[in-house]
Amino acid sequence: MTADDDALVTVATFGNSIEASLARGALEAAGIPAFVPGEALGTFSPNRGGLPVATLQVRVEDVERAIEELKRIGHR
Repeated sequence: MTADDDALVTVATFGNSIEASLARGALEAAGIPAFVPGEALGTFSPNRGGLPVATLQVRVEDVERAIEELKRIGHR
């Protein structure tokens, strides 16, 4: 296993961690492991100045599937 095998790619951004966690759950239900950095810390921060404050990440090899699934569930 190389370092690239563990690389994570951001596939979506959200206004808060709750929205990101819901999308993570949808990806995982579709069999795509996903990660929201800071989620375990309880960082339910409000959107500040219109900038996304939460990201959704997946493994490099899952990027295309994750993007398709996010589109399917209505994420822009």
